[in-house]
Amino acid sequence: MSNSISAMPKDIVKWLNEQTDVFGEIKFLTEFPPVPKATPLKNPIISVGLDSVKISDFFTENSEGELVPDEYCRLADIRLRFSIHVPYSMGGTACHDAFTRTIDCLSFKSDLNLVQSGCEAITADRETDAFVMKSWADVQAQFCPAESSEVQYEAFLPKTFFCASHVNDTELHVSQEEKAKWNSAVTVGTYFGTGEASRSIKLGFRPRAVIVSPSILPMFYTSSGLSYCLSGIAVQNYSSAGVYINDNGFMIKQGTSENNADTFVLLNKLNIDYSYIALK
Repeated sequence: MSNSISAMPKDIVKWLNEQTDVFGEIKFLTEFPPVPKATPLKNPIISVGLDSVKISDFFTENSEGELVPDEYCRLADIRLRFSIHVPYSMGGTACHDAFTRTIDCLSFKSDLNLVQSGCEAITADRETDAFVMKSWADVQAQFCPAESSEVQYEAFLPKTFFCASHVNDTELHVSQEEKAKWNSAVTVGTYFGTGEASRSIKLGFRPRAVIVSPSILPMFYTSSGLSYCLSGIAVQNYSSAGVYINDNGFMIKQGTSENNADTFVLLNKLNIDYSYIALK
């Protein structure tokens, strides 16, 4: 598994460089081994590397509906690092444009499960006459090697990730039936808790109302004098603690309630399945 993860930047760089219809003059490189940059810089370049990797247990539901650790599977939370360099002549906004195009391409044309992404402030590199912006993307992947130690998987990424026919198949990820559901008045979905303090659930539209509930656990319970809430509801201008509507879906939170220090909002509890209903 370690070899598969360490090879990710190289494989992703290779695949991104093949997406010429998206990136044009942008060139992707690996952070290690380092590749010399032209001085002064003439075209945008993006270096790809690994920032951090966290391996945790993967939980599955048994016959009694209980979540139990899977003996043969692990969950990998990987943070990819992108260092974006653009010539002074293109302006600092070109950094944001390159970052947006990269994240959109990985989100919609690959099988990588991007959980969230972000970027830092733009700085200037006088050695290469370039604007520089550091950015990142969090990827979550399930790794399940064979039960027998004699069989080893080469990678935990889907084998079709780098297949052009897979990328160009407009109905492979989203069927016509699913597209029709997007146009309906109600969107129903699920998400898997990551344990982060806040998280955005993207729907592609601003919902009029959202209801969130755990798929298995109770919606609310008390223990040792403390209250725990695993559900919430939000409408345009009002919401219960921990769930908030935004222009692209809704945001959930994990932690102490803003209004009551004895109540804990658990809308992103680690390894817990949640369901939601969103009204357009």
